[in-house]
Amino acid sequence: MRQLNVIWLTVIVMLLAGCAAPKPSAKSEFYLLSAPPLPHRQIDLSSELMVVGPVTVADYLKRASIVTVRSKNHYDISKLDQWGGGIEGEIQLALLKNLSSLNADNTYVRYSGLANSVGAYNLRVDVLRFDANLNGDARLEASWAWIDKDRKVVSAGLYSKTNRAGSTIEQSVAAQSELLKMLSQEVLTGF
Repeated sequence: MRQLNVIWLTVIVMLLAGCAAPKPSAKSEFYLLSAPPLPHRQIDLSSELMVVGPVTVADYLKRASIVTVRSKNHYDISKLDQWGGGIEGEIQLALLKNLSSLNADNTYVRYSGLANSVGAYNLRVDVLRFDANLNGDARLEASWAWIDKDRKVVSAGLYSKTNRAGSTIEQSVAAQSELLKMLSQEVLTGF
């Protein structure tokens, strides 16, 4: 009988020790917007320098965490799903790559990336909405303007589109990347 009590006591201690052992915490996932790679070519120094930026985003987006829509007035801020970089910089880089692949006639650089970024034209973008719900659509709303070196607006527009998003964060980020590509096409045709 004593031996049976020792066995039971040992089993109980092992079970309690297993419950007290630290459990691995959930891992953060990091996401980047996708865009075509920069084309490999020599830069024509006589081509017009097109500066992409500054890009500003709405305050609710200024965070590392990815924001998803639960309802019209309710947003979720993920604790584990995060942008791989600052969202303003990620949007600016995606726009630069998209514009460079869509139009080889001009040279595109990031705002404050080269020689104080003084160019023939400057693309400014204010992102008002950039989010998705996990069972519906990704959304991008932005205002944009091409400004010449004399600080005159030569072309401007409002952009508001949705794109079908999947049921995962990765699919939503892909849909948001596609929206940025469509915005790039629109700002080129509006120029």
